[in-house]
Amino acid sequence: MTTQNPNPACLCRSYSFEVPVHEDISGDKVWQLKATGCAATTQNRFAPGHDAKLRSLIIQAGVGGHQVRRTERDTVVAKDALRVAADLGWEGVVRDAIARGSS
Repeated sequence: MTTQNPNPACLCRSYSFEVPVHEDISGDKVWQLKATGCAATTQNRFAPGHDAKLRSLIIQAGVGGHQVRRTERDTVVAKDALRVAADLGWEGVVRDAIARGSS
């Protein structure tokens, strides 16, 4: 018998962004998905250290000028990296890191 984990998924798994790689011979745009790769569950919003993983992902998106997507069930919301950081309470730290060009 399998028991279900009562803990919700770590919040960092909901976020991602896409980086354009190239256009193929037929003119289709090819993108690379960037995400935390998280599969953790937790009693909190984030598994230990995963807030830092997400902050780094948001900074990478901001440095590259990419929109950050948050996927929740069948809904996807895309925002500027600084808006996502502000929603999470990290705007100052993320803004400074983006200005430096590093995560």
